[in-house]
This record gives sequence, C-alpha cells and structure tokens, in this order.
Amino acid sequence: MQDVLLVEDNPADIYLTQAAIAECDPDIRLWLVTNGLDALTFLRKEGHYIHAPSPALIILDINLPRMHGTEALAELRALPTYQTTPTVIFTSARKDLEEPRCLQLGANAYVQKPLDYGGFLAAIRAIIAQWLPPGGAHSSSL
Repeated sequence: MQDVLLVEDNPADIYLTQAAIAECDPDIRLWLVTNGLDALTFLRKEGHYIHAPSPALIILDINLPRMHGTEALAELRALPTYQTTPTVIFTSARKDLEEPRCLQLGANAYVQKPLDYGGFLAAIRAIIAQWLPPGGAHSSSL
C-alpha cells in the first residue's frame, strides 16, 4: 500500500483524480485535504491528522483556499521529512507564470491540468508512473 496526498479544492478535479488513481493501482491509498493549511497539518501529523501516514507522493494544486499552494510548497520543503518527497504541482494556473517559481521552491514537476477528461486521466497516470516509487509494499528483489 502506497500513500499519496492530494491537495485540491475543486470537487470535479478531486473526483477525476480519485478515478484515475484507482484505475492506475488499487494499492494506492489516496488522502485528500482541500487547502494549504490542512496540507501542512497533515504532513506535520498534527490535530486530527495525528495518525496520518507520510505520503510517498504529494500532488499539489496552487490555487487553494486558506494558504496558496506555493506557500504550502515552501513550508513543506522546510520540513525535514518532506525535503525529498516527490511533489508535483497539478494546476490550471498559467504555466508561464507559475512554473519557474514552483520549481524554484522545490517542486519536482509542474503539470498543467488538461481541460478534457481523457487528458486529465492520462496526466494523473503519467504523474503516478513517473513519481510514485514502483512496487511499494509489494516490490520484489531479484
């Protein structure tokens, strides 16, 4: 079982991401928070997230309530546990404006949300394939 944290506030995007990840691998456990402050609370294992897992991958929108995604990104990269955790920005924000700043703040990748259903699912599948460590709990060695 591998844990992925999705930080997203758009219900349609949440639904599509859940569907795409379930299709990718039934052994991926998706956790959801809907704003930047809750993302940090989850990652710090505070409050009602005291038993939260440490995700193997973080998928982060940047247009979020309560704390902008770029602020949450900077804060999570300051946490020793998450300095190297793959963190992919998945957003509809303008790539030309936001990508350089996100990469400078420590994002591993910046992916523009496709506007069509098939493209959206393909983008999530590509993120999982590239950034989630293969095999997880059921990997085998030769």
